[in-house]
Amino acid sequence: MRISSSVFLSIVGLMGQQALGAASDSTIKACQEISKALSSRVSFPLSLTYQNEVGEYWSTVLRDLKPACIILPESALDVSTAVKILNKYPDVKFTAKSGGHDPNIGHATVQDGVLISLSKLSGTTYDRARNVALVKPGGEWNDVITALNKEGVTVVGGRLGIVGIAGLLLQGGISFLSSQYGLAADNIVGWEIVAANGTIINVNAADQPELAVALRGSGSQFGIVTQFTARAYPIGKVWGGMRIYDGSKADAIFKALHDFVPYNTQDKKAAIIASHTFAIGGTRAFIMFYFYDGETPPTTGPFADFLKIDSIIDITETQTYPELLKSNGMGASLLNSRISFRTFTLPYIANNPAIYAEISDKMGDITKEFLSDPFKLTSQCSVDFQPLSSIVGQHSEDRGGNAMGLTGSDPDRLILEIQCSWADKRDDEIMVQFSRDLTDWIESRIPVWVGGQYGPVTDVYLPLFMNDAMSDQNVTGSYRNYAKFKALQLQADPEGVLRTRTGGFKY
Repeated sequence: MRISSSVFLSIVGLMGQQALGAASDSTIKACQEISKALSSRVSFPLSLTYQNEVGEYWSTVLRDLKPACIILPESALDVSTAVKILNKYPDVKFTAKSGGHDPNIGHATVQDGVLISLSKLSGTTYDRARNVALVKPGGEWNDVITALNKEGVTVVGGRLGIVGIAGLLLQGGISFLSSQYGLAADNIVGWEIVAANGTIINVNAADQPELAVALRGSGSQFGIVTQFTARAYPIGKVWGGMRIYDGSKADAIFKALHDFVPYNTQDKKAAIIASHTFAIGGTRAFIMFYFYDGETPPTTGPFADFLKIDSIIDITETQTYPELLKSNGMGASLLNSRISFRTFTLPYIANNPAIYAEISDKMGDITKEFLSDPFKLTSQCSVDFQPLSSIVGQHSEDRGGNAMGLTGSDPDRLILEIQCSWADKRDDEIMVQFSRDLTDWIESRIPVWVGGQYGPVTDVYLPLFMNDAMSDQNVTGSYRNYAKFKALQLQADPEGVLRTRTGGFKY
């Protein structure tokens, strides 16, 4: 007897529901009720759709976690339906996933809970009359930038095309365009949100400025965003790409980095990421990502000084913006590793250009013994130096402000991303601890470094950058207007649905 495809899928779904042994009774009931309401848009273990969704996380750590069911909404109404049903089951954990790039356990993952994957809520359109882009949260930045490039415009977004959309926009978002226009979050002027109670609301920055500021850098604490409205800017061909240098170029690269940070307020079209990597046997290398908003880079100044350093690999060229982002993300997309992030906000200290080498050398010392093991061949860590010049704060203030509290009176800063990748699950804790050890050491050194230029370290405002943070870092607690945003979140979510039942950083 031949079984039709619809009957076969029903059998697979039923088997999947029966496989929910570890989930609570209320979670199973919630999944079943949502499945009844949304039909084919809910997947259970054993189904191919479920397996594909679980397997799409960038860090393989997150692929180990298995939700009780996965919802794949196709509209804000679908999300609303799911959240309203979940409100009937107050002990059921749930969370939303956009691109799956955040490596923190429990942020876009939920063991034995309900996962709302936004992968089918995708697409970007350009509204020429208003000069804004309407951006859905599903997919990755490659999709957004490619769609807009056909219109000759872009939005302030990710620097590697594989990065997810919603996480970057809700948590801040450093962009290659930030010195021209501010953070990615600063350029969002409208949000379609499914609130904690399941209501669909539309937030307009002009009409609700306080809530808009809170939404720019607070993460997903105010609801599940189903569409962003972002300012659009003209874009043509750009120059940039990646160059790789051996470790012997450290002095030249760090000198250029130190000169570049304040220079970025003068040449706002230039942007870099300096990634110092540490691999097996103590091998050190630099991966530099370059961007210039123009077809040719400058021939003088700190940006040009980088380009005078001899590299061992050079894939920089004039190209379209989508081509650049796709190329930048290619290496990261090939990683099949367990991954961790951790962050630190570093003040720019004009009279101490040696701190970058100090930080790098300390990371080398911390990881030396582990990376000397020949069986750790695929393990590596990196310290990524990301300039955040003072002009970014001015752009943020001009656009109404963000949750980080960046302003026009900001000093120059650098955002550090400490990233590690490895293959063996047994190394999870030690690899994560390397990053903690480094930031603990930096914390102890800051008063020494800062004293000569700024006075007491307490006078220097160094908010943590959520996009690059580890889950145990108190990101929102580092914001100067923490109390204000906490009160707004309590007002938006009086029952504590998002505070207590979903993943992500909290007030």
